[in-house]
Amino acid sequence: MVRHRSLIALACCVLVCSMNLLLIQAQTTQKAVPLANSTAAPTAASSSASSTTATTTPKPKIKIADSDLCKKKCSCDLKYFQIDCSSKSLKTLFSKEDWDTLVNGDVIFSTIKFNNNSITHIPILPSYPVENLYLSFNQINNISLGAFQNLNKLAKLDLSHNNITTKVLDPDVFKGKYAADKYEPITTLIELDLAYNDLHALQNDLFEHLPNLEILILCKNTFQVIDTSTLVAIASLSSLKTLDMSYMEISVLPETIFHSPNELETLILSGNLFHEVPKAFKWTKNLKKLVLDENPLGDFVKGNFSDSLNTLQYLSISFLTDTTRIGPGALNVLQNLTTLIASDNPRLSSIHELAFTKNTTNPDIFAYPPLTKLYLNNNNLRKLEREWIQRWDLVKTIDLRYNPWACDCSNSYLIHTLMKEINTTTPQLTKNVVCSTPEAWKNRPLLQLTADNKELICENANQPAKDGIVLISILVGILIGIPLTLGALVIYRRGCFGLLNRINPSSPRYNRASFADDYHI
Repeated sequence: MVRHRSLIALACCVLVCSMNLLLIQAQTTQKAVPLANSTAAPTAASSSASSTTATTTPKPKIKIADSDLCKKKCSCDLKYFQIDCSSKSLKTLFSKEDWDTLVNGDVIFSTIKFNNNSITHIPILPSYPVENLYLSFNQINNISLGAFQNLNKLAKLDLSHNNITTKVLDPDVFKGKYAADKYEPITTLIELDLAYNDLHALQNDLFEHLPNLEILILCKNTFQVIDTSTLVAIASLSSLKTLDMSYMEISVLPETIFHSPNELETLILSGNLFHEVPKAFKWTKNLKKLVLDENPLGDFVKGNFSDSLNTLQYLSISFLTDTTRIGPGALNVLQNLTTLIASDNPRLSSIHELAFTKNTTNPDIFAYPPLTKLYLNNNNLRKLEREWIQRWDLVKTIDLRYNPWACDCSNSYLIHTLMKEINTTTPQLTKNVVCSTPEAWKNRPLLQLTADNKELICENANQPAKDGIVLISILVGILIGIPLTLGALVIYRRGCFGLLNRINPSSPRYNRASFADDYHI
């Protein structure tokens, strides 16, 4: 009986083991079948997963240094992230293949240059994070609306030296991408260069899509007149800091043109037709740099510059052919001026000793600007006034070259003191500072007189060596002349001069005819 039970137990064990083996084999077979089936015919789920994996896998980047764009068409500076396609006889911007190379390249260029080509049209450019785009010296006369809307990092745009007209420069040229109900502005654009085009006016809403524009260059566009539309356009630039309106043939500025651009710091008005300092400056509250070169401005007198220019730090009044003098108090409101450039004014012969001086509440104390750079070269100045500036030792750069300086005692401070300081700080600026008078010292360097400690004479600037002789001769003449005059007076009073009128008896005597005899009365 026991033996039968043992056999039955053994049989059960064998049966259980066999069933386990069959179960394991079945599971293995079940796992293997889908794997094989997926290779031959993927299910919908596996197909979807495969598709998702394919779309998220990034494309390999193009090695842009080895591309035709950098080797044949343009020059690529990988160190400074610049691509230069200038002077390549291009008639259009990049082709689609070139843009694809840029977009998919392993280098992102922050600067792209297309200068000096024959491009006439700017289309809507593809998306690319370029920051500086140069298109100057082309023949551009057509710009698509929204041309720059995909350049989401564009900060500087140079369109100078083209054929752009007022009509071509439509406000929507600068519109951004279309949002839910309007076009977004191009908030990144800071600098816009429109110089040397065919603009005669600006459309009043030209800058509506450029709220952060800080630098606007309009020079060499013959506006002649700032009309109402242009006035509104410029006045709308609330973030404007630099404005270049040079060589535009304008003679008058509307008085309110700078009312809204409160942040304006630099204003360039060179080469225009201003006969007087514009009154529009009264609205400039933060102006730091002003350039008025090459204008037919007359003499500068007190009141030319408004009190609002007390923030000015840099003033250039050069190449003024009609300016002869800078009068007393003419520059006295410029109490923060550190740099004055008044050079190449062929008729400027006088700067008053109180030109910079401003009265204070204390009548014995005067205020002076903190000048550190003074350029007075190529003028017609003969004399430097000691009182121009209170602290000459703080002026680090003084250029006095090419002036007809008088080397007499009126320039004692210049010759004996200031030239030493100039020679110490900027010795190159002592060259061509020479005497014009007196004749004996003509063309002699002032620095030589400084070194020799020459005595300066004022009485006769033309012949300093003979001044003593002339003075002595005058004194001797006076000493001799006084007794001779007194002697002659004594002789006259005693009648001695009558000896000279004695009558010769043998000579005929003549009587003067009377008035009646001449007229037979």
